[in-house]
Amino acid sequence: MMAGCTNKLKIKLWVYAVYILSFICYVPALLEQNGIIIPYIVLYLKYLYVCIPAIVTIFLLISEQNVKVYFSQMLSGKITVKYILIWAICLGVGVLSSYCYSFIVGADVFKNIYLTVTSLLTSCIYLLITAIIEEIAWRGFLLERLSFQKRISSVIFVGVVWAVWHMPMWIIRNSLGIEQIVCLCIWTLLVSAVLGITYYQCRNILLIAILHATFNICYLAPMQYNIVVLAIVFSVGTLFYKKLEKKSLI
Repeated sequence: MMAGCTNKLKIKLWVYAVYILSFICYVPALLEQNGIIIPYIVLYLKYLYVCIPAIVTIFLLISEQNVKVYFSQMLSGKITVKYILIWAICLGVGVLSSYCYSFIVGADVFKNIYLTVTSLLTSCIYLLITAIIEEIAWRGFLLERLSFQKRISSVIFVGVVWAVWHMPMWIIRNSLGIEQIVCLCIWTLLVSAVLGITYYQCRNILLIAILHATFNICYLAPMQYNIVVLAIVFSVGTLFYKKLEKKSLI
């Protein structure tokens, strides 16, 4: 059946499957919040949430007998000095902006979140693993499936789908209000733009996962602050890249 489906239909089926299965992971927590007694072990289902897109991806690739090809594509590019520099800039800006915010409010956000070196290392490992799992699906599969001739629209599409996918976590687990969710959606779209455009350039999912984890680890100020910082970095980086392209064509 899968072999006869068009690529567009497969993408739709993938998105629907990811949304439905991801929401199911949070149904026990939602029921508990509404006063329904749920077996404690069932509540652990929410921890499967982050794995759902990758599971659906692998299932689809197995049905196509295409697993090896796709993983080869995800890792086809080399991590060069240029991409290490992009990562280093994102890392440096995140750390600097977080410390600037700490100075403004008079509280060290890093020490408040990472109480010890061990907790920092544990967070880095956990966030890198979850980033790899996510990026296999979002950039490695979904973005890879979209038109390379329409890169901007493809990046925006993935960003929107990715932001909507986070909704059960934001609403059910974190109980966030509409203002916070709007800020997180904007932040997710910005991060997705950076990850998507970088992936188109480097075609190496490991680098994208490291970059993804860096945003989660280092950008610790409130979302409104981070949005402004990342928007400035993204705009400056885009202008700088366009100038380099023009020079190379002369």
